[in-house]
Amino acid sequence: MPHGRSILNRVLSGWETNYMRRLACLLAFAACVACSAAPSNSSPKSVREVPVHFFNRDVRLAGTLVLPAAPGPHAAVVLLHGSGPQKRDLFMARWFAEQGIAALAYDKRGVGESAGDFNQVPFMFLADDGLAAISFLHTRTDIDRHKIGVWGLSQGGWLGPLAAARSSDVAFVISVSGPGVSPGDQMIFYYANELRSRGLSEGDVQEASRLRHEVWWCLHSGEGIDQAKADLDRSRNAPWYNQVKDQQDSLFERLQTPADWEKARSSLWFQKEMVYDPVPILQRVAVPALFMFGAEDRLVPVKDSVDAIKGVSAADKEGFTIVVFPHADHTLHLVTAEGRGALSPEYLQQMHEWLARHRLLPK
Repeated sequence: MPHGRSILNRVLSGWETNYMRRLACLLAFAACVACSAAPSNSSPKSVREVPVHFFNRDVRLAGTLVLPAAPGPHAAVVLLHGSGPQKRDLFMARWFAEQGIAALAYDKRGVGESAGDFNQVPFMFLADDGLAAISFLHTRTDIDRHKIGVWGLSQGGWLGPLAAARSSDVAFVISVSGPGVSPGDQMIFYYANELRSRGLSEGDVQEASRLRHEVWWCLHSGEGIDQAKADLDRSRNAPWYNQVKDQQDSLFERLQTPADWEKARSSLWFQKEMVYDPVPILQRVAVPALFMFGAEDRLVPVKDSVDAIKGVSAADKEGFTIVVFPHADHTLHLVTAEGRGALSPEYLQQMHEWLARHRLLPK
């Protein structure tokens, strides 16, 4: 099993814990389509729900297995989380079960009824929780062990391909708004859009983004710290600095002393997560994969992500399908003149048709 390093077991410093939680919570809302899409918390009559638990090593994870009403064995899907403290997504689990596919939704480690703490491991480690869920499904006679896949939204869109690259037990991948770029590039894109929404000029946005990239890279690599410190000090007089200072991570204000820089460098974000490259992982995915994006996504660079996935699929991945929905946001809700609207009906329709094409739905 990967990630056996001692860093995973250490207690995070207060600085690091706060910073990591700030970063994680930026996208936390995006991982739960059910928050605004589900009409109720009740289970449809056409599905059955079974409380379950399983283990990844010594971490007990709790969830709900939602089964079609018809007898099995069923194809199945494990639902992977977005960033932040996410509980089990029963909306999507029930939707899959209504299509005839069993779905296992579970609370992220450290959330709800699950043990552990997602803040103390790199997010890539969480793919192993999903694989533990698949191993659990292998023990059930009502599940077709040869047709178990993964679905993930946002950060879960990184985890799905990663799970498939690590294990031949993953039969298919569905990625919703899963970036084709690194977390660092994705977050710089997000912060830039936030500055644009505050009315900053494009020149100021680009200057602030370059500084953030410079500071982040030297915190990861340890290279060019003196230059980054000097550039950061000069930027404190820039007309855009106060806007950047007030962004949610508050990073620049935290970098006042050499000790502050060293504390920042020790975080999981700068050491491991920021530079995670999804492209080599995509190159190792050998199963059918569906990638879906909303054209109005302001959290993930859709064009860059699509180009990265196309670059892989152009080589030898005929099983990759990419769909971009117009007028849809990060969670594939429609963007209207009044704001955020209903979940795009094309999203669920396209997913149903893709599942049917790959013979994952019951006949």
